[in-house]
Formats: sequence, C-alpha cells, structure tokens
Amino acid sequence: MKKYNSKILNAVLKQIKSRPGFEDIGIEQYRLMLEKSASVFRPHKGVKEQKVTMASSMEAAWLEPSEYDGKTIILYIHGGGFIAGSINTHRDLASRIAMAASAKTLLFNYRLAPEHPFPCGFEDVKAIYMEVADLCSNSHNICIAGDSAGACLGLALLADLASSNLPMPEAAAFISPWADLECRGRSHETNRKKDPTLTTEILKRTARLYTDQNLSSPMVSPVNSNFSGICPCLIQVGENEILLDDSKMLAQKIKSAGSHVHLEIWKNMFHVWHYFARYLPEAVQAIEHMGEFIKSEKADISS
Repeated sequence: MKKYNSKILNAVLKQIKSRPGFEDIGIEQYRLMLEKSASVFRPHKGVKEQKVTMASSMEAAWLEPSEYDGKTIILYIHGGGFIAGSINTHRDLASRIAMAASAKTLLFNYRLAPEHPFPCGFEDVKAIYMEVADLCSNSHNICIAGDSAGACLGLALLADLASSNLPMPEAAAFISPWADLECRGRSHETNRKKDPTLTTEILKRTARLYTDQNLSSPMVSPVNSNFSGICPCLIQVGENEILLDDSKMLAQKIKSAGSHVHLEIWKNMFHVWHYFARYLPEAVQAIEHMGEFIKSEKADISS
C-alpha cells in the first residue's frame, strides 16, 4: 500500500473541517450544501447512467461500467446520517465502486428523517432490494454496499433477511458503518480529538432526528442484531474515526454468529474517506479492495 500524501490529506481535512453542520445552518440548508458540493465530484468517465423510477416509486439510477461483467449487481445505500444524501451526492463514489467491481450499480433516494423517521428509510431499502432480487432472480449475483448510515440500513437489511428466510445477497461491503446509535464504543472517547468529521454530540442529535424509539433496538442499531446466516461481509473503517469501535464490535458479532467477515482498519483515515477518491490515493486503494472482495465472492459462488 502506498504511503499517504500528507499534503493532499491535510488539504482534504481542512476542507472537511470548514464545512458547517446541520446544527449550524439547519437541515434544509445542509442538504443543499451537500448537493452543491457534489457538483465537483463527477462520476467516473467509464460509467453510463440511466435514471429510472422503481415500482416502489423511488427515484433511482443505474450506473453501468464499461467493463460490466454482465452478471454482478450492487445495490448501493448512500450515507448522510439518515437526514441527507442522495443519488447526486453519492454518484461519484458509487460509480468508482461499480468500476472496481465490474458491476452494474443501483443508487436510489430513500426517504429521509426527520420528515420520514424510522422505519421509513429501512422500509424503502428493503422494498427496493426485494424488487431487484425479484427482477434478477437466478440470473445475477446481487451484492449490497453502503456507507455510514447507509451501511447501518444495509446491516439491518441483512439481519432482517436472515431472520425472515428471504433471499440473501451474495456479498456485502460496508464503509465506516454507524451501527450503534447509542454511541457506546470506546473510540468515541479515544478518537475524540483525532476525528475531523464527526462528534459524539452531533451523532446523538442525529440519532434522535432519525427516531424517538429505543436506540438499542436491533433494527435501529444493528450491532445488536443476530447475524447468523448472513452473506460474507467486508467492513472498512478509518483508524481515526470515533466510529472505529462500531466496526470492531460488528466484526466480532458477525464472526461469533458463524458468518464470514473481513475487517480492514485503514491507517490515518477518517469517516468515509472513499468519498475523496478524486484526491486521495488511500480512497482509490480502499475502493479497489472493495471491488476485489466483491469479485472474489462472485468467483467463489461460480466455482
């Protein structure tokens, strides 16, 4: 792995720290800011986009890479703290994952809190997964991927599918999952001064915008779920995140359930550093690892 470029990394971190949060400018302005800033992150040139409306009436977009293998489909669940994010904000990241995995990738706009609190977002994720699984049954290898709150929704989906004996994806890849909305991990304290993007206080406020229900519920905090019978999972997390322990606890929980999990802790990295793949070699390398993992699981299935 190449050593990180400290000048580029410091410039990215400075840009992140300069952005106001939703608590400073309000949720609507925060969403608009993210949409506007996404304009500089254009999708990979090797990806074709087709906008669609799913049967569930959700806006979605298929991203098809030039080297699509004709079989692998990724359902990508965007992050944004359950309160923000969209096809537009995550098009660049999802297109790079699509290229790395040679997989046709579906991005979609699920309902956001606080207008649509839990379980609305989860219901949308499950509905679109079941729709894609039905359309592609026995003809495609379906994988799921997601970052932060999107990874949380993806993990809740896996646990729900397993407990309901519903069709399971072939593999899952998660970036910096927020899996414990109670924020109990020790890394909330040990990485408090290292994390340039998140604070425990903001996460706790965001959790309450997402739901007024019990935060320990497995469907809200999937770290408390039973992961017996789920598909193989890759988890990538930055060494400096306050959410580092979410990933560690998840990996241990999945392993204890007898399921396969691979945990990668990336030195010096921060929350969803993949988003800055245009500038950071570590982001490019992490996305390549995701693609390799998805391809390797597909190869295992085919053999």
